[in-house]
Amino acid sequence: MPQYFGKLQTTEQPWSTIGSVESINKTDRTIHFNCGEISLNISILAPNLIRVRMSPNPPQPPLSKGGQGGVESRSHSITVPDEEWEITPFEVRETDEKIEIETSQITISVKRSRAAIECFDKSGKPFASDCDRSMGWRAGATAGWKRIEADEHFYGFGERTGFLDKLSEVKTNWTTDSLDYNSLTDEMYQAIAFYIALNPDRAYGIFFNTTFWSQFDIGAEKPGVLRMETRDTELDYYIIYGPEPAQIIATYTQLTGRMPLPPKWALGYHQCRWSYESEDIVRELAKEFRDRAIPCDVIHLDIDYMRGYRVFTWSPKRFPDPAKLIADLKAAGFKVVTIVDPGVKYEPEADYEIFDRGVENDYFVRTAEGKLFHGYVWPDKAVFPDFMRPEVREWWGELHKTLTDIGISGIWNDMNEPAIAERPFGDGGEHISFPLDAPQGPESDRATHAETHNLYGLMMAKACAEGLQKVRSGERSFVLTRSGFAGIQRYSSVWMGDNQSQWEHLEMSLPMLCNMGLSGVAFVGCDIGGFAGNATAELFARWMQVGMLYPLMRGHSAMSTAQHEPWVFGSRTEKICREYMNLRYQLLPYIYTLFWEAATAGTPILRPLLYHFPRDRATYHLYDQVLLGPSLMAAPVYRPGVEHRAVYLPEGTWYDWWTGECYHGPTHILACAPLERMPLYVRGGGIIAIAPVRQFVSEEPLESLKMRIWPGTGEWTLYEDDGQSFEHEKGVWATTNYKVYLEEEKIIVEIAAREGQFSISEREVIVEVVGVGEQRFIDDGTVRRLTFG
Repeated sequence: MPQYFGKLQTTEQPWSTIGSVESINKTDRTIHFNCGEISLNISILAPNLIRVRMSPNPPQPPLSKGGQGGVESRSHSITVPDEEWEITPFEVRETDEKIEIETSQITISVKRSRAAIECFDKSGKPFASDCDRSMGWRAGATAGWKRIEADEHFYGFGERTGFLDKLSEVKTNWTTDSLDYNSLTDEMYQAIAFYIALNPDRAYGIFFNTTFWSQFDIGAEKPGVLRMETRDTELDYYIIYGPEPAQIIATYTQLTGRMPLPPKWALGYHQCRWSYESEDIVRELAKEFRDRAIPCDVIHLDIDYMRGYRVFTWSPKRFPDPAKLIADLKAAGFKVVTIVDPGVKYEPEADYEIFDRGVENDYFVRTAEGKLFHGYVWPDKAVFPDFMRPEVREWWGELHKTLTDIGISGIWNDMNEPAIAERPFGDGGEHISFPLDAPQGPESDRATHAETHNLYGLMMAKACAEGLQKVRSGERSFVLTRSGFAGIQRYSSVWMGDNQSQWEHLEMSLPMLCNMGLSGVAFVGCDIGGFAGNATAELFARWMQVGMLYPLMRGHSAMSTAQHEPWVFGSRTEKICREYMNLRYQLLPYIYTLFWEAATAGTPILRPLLYHFPRDRATYHLYDQVLLGPSLMAAPVYRPGVEHRAVYLPEGTWYDWWTGECYHGPTHILACAPLERMPLYVRGGGIIAIAPVRQFVSEEPLESLKMRIWPGTGEWTLYEDDGQSFEHEKGVWATTNYKVYLEEEKIIVEIAAREGQFSISEREVIVEVVGVGEQRFIDDGTVRRLTFG
C-alpha cells in the first residue's frame, strides 16, 4: 500500500470528453463536426494524410476559406498550411451510427455517439483508431487516446535512448540539456512528437502538432492504450497512412520539410574536442592527420576560441590571427566549424557590440514584468536573443559574417535547449529555463515561453542557416545543432549531445540515430569515442567502425578526458581507424546519393532493417544491425572482447563484403568479427559506387569510379553535382541509372544515359560484378549494356 511508504493517494482531475455528433458541414478540404459546444474538424490533405483538430475552449469559429477551421496557424507553425496542399477528392457517407470519409487510400469513420475516429485501409484493417475515450480535456491539458492493435510496435519519437521499439514506454517532448543521459532518460535535447506504428500488414504515423509540453504514453499506464497529451488548449494531430514506413516518412517530411543538400565536405570526417584551445594546437592537429594519412575534412573549434566566451569574438592571445590560421588550414584541405551559443555575455558599457546592439534594439528575452531575463552560462551572466522574432533572427544571422569573412565554413549551435544555470558555472546550482510566462515572438503573434520553449533551438538553427545563406552567398554551409523540434532537418544536422565513453552508449547510438531518421531527421551522428570519460583502445576502434556508418561522422571528447584522436590509442587502433575512415571516403559517392534521396524524398540515410523489411517480424526488435542506404548492412560489435556475433539476414541473397561468401535468407549466421573487422553484408543486386581514397573530399578530381555490383536483380541511381554551390537547385546535376539482372545465365548490367545539366569530367568507370569479373570504359554519359559470365 502506498501509504506505508509515505506516499498519499491522490485523486487525478477527471477528463471531460467530447460528446455526440449533432451535425456536420463540409468544404472542399474539411469536414466540420458539431458536437454541441465542442467542434471537431477533420481535414483531408492527401489520400493518406488527414488532420484532426479539437478545441474545447473556446469553441472553434466557423470554417475559414482555406477549410482549416479552428485556431489559425501561428507564425511559428512548422507544418505546411492546409490550404497549400492540393485538393484531394474524398467521399462522405452518413448513417445513423457514423459518418464515413473515404479517399483513394483510406476510410475514416466517425461514430456519432461519441465522435470517436476509426481509420481503415482498403482491406478493412483498422489503424490509428480511438479508444472508448477518444478525445478529452481538463484544466491546462488536452489529450487523445488511440488503440494499440495486436502485434503493433512503435518507432521514431525523435531523439530517444534505449532500444528501437518504444512499446510500453512513456516519452515526453520537452527540450532539455540531458547531460549524463542513459538508457532510461526521457526528456532529451530534441523534441519531435512523431511516431510510426508498425505491424506485419500495415503502418501509420502520427505527428502531434503542438509546441507545448507534450507526452506519449505508449501502453505503459494501460496496456493496449496509447495516450497523447499536451498542455495546449487544442488537440491537433496528423494521421499518415503507409502502408510501409517509406511512404509515411515521405509524407511526414512533405508536411514538416526536408533537409537541404549539404556541402559534400560535410560528409567527410570531422574532428572536435572541448577544446583545441590554441592556434598552435590546431595546427599540430591538422599536421598529424596529414602526416599519418588519416582522412579528415573538418576541424571544430569549441568555446575556448572565443574571448572570454563572448560569442562572435576571438581570443587575441590563443588565436591571434584566425584569418591566417583558417587560410592555412584551407590550403591543407580542412574546413573550420566554430561553436556559437545563444547566451550573450551581460556586459554593459564594455563596448561589446553584440550585447550593446541587442539591448538597444530590445532583442533579448524579457520576463512578463518587462525585466531583462538573465541566467548563467559560459560567459557567466548572460542574456538570450528572442529567436521567435524574425528581426532578431535576421540580426543574429548577419552576425555570422564576422566569422565567415575570415573563412569559417560552418556553425555549431550548442546549449540551445536553452541550457542555463541559476548561478555561475562551477558553483553548482540548478538548471533553469526562461520563465514559462515570459513573452516571446512578434507583437502581432506574441506567445509565452510555455508555448515556445521547444522551438528555441529550432529557431536559433533557422537564424543561423538563413544567415549563412546570405553571408556565404553561392556556397553551401554546414549547420549543426544540439537542440531542435520537428522540422529541424530544414536547417541543420543534429548530433545526440553529450554521450559517454561507454560500451552501452556505443550500442545505444544505432537505435538513437535510426529513430531520428524515422522521425524525418536524416543528417545525424553521435560523438565517436564518447564525449565524457575515457575510451579504451578497443572501444575507440569499435566506435570508429560504427561511426563510419553515421551520416554525420564526428569524433568529439570533453575537457578533462584523455585525448581521443585516432592515433593516441596505439598503432593497432590507428591502423583500424585509418582503414574504416578510408572506407568511408571510398563510399562517399554512394553516401552522397543517399543524402540526395534524403533531400528530395525525406528518406533516412541510416535505416533499421524494418524500414526495408516491414513485414518481417524478426526485424521489429533488431536494433544492433543497420542498413546504410538500401544495400549495405552492418552488424557492429558493441561489447568488449567479442570476436563473433549472431547476424540476422532477412529474405533474399546476401554477400559478405569482405569475403564474397553468399548466404540465403531469412537465416541467422555466426559472423567472425576480430577487432579489425566489422561484419558487413550487401544485398543481392546491390549497386555501390566506390571512389579512390582521399585525404579530404576535394583533394583531387574524380578521375575513376568503381561500380561494385553483386549478382542478383537490382536498380540504383547515382547522383552527382559540384558538391558546394546551389547550382543543383537550377538543374545543374547529373544522375545515372544502373540496373543488374540475370538473363540466360548471364549477368546483364544496363547503364542508362546520364541525365541533368552537370558536366562530368572525363573519367574511367570500372564495373565490377563481385565474384564474376569487371569491365572498364571511359564514361561519356551514353547508354551501355554490359554482359558478364
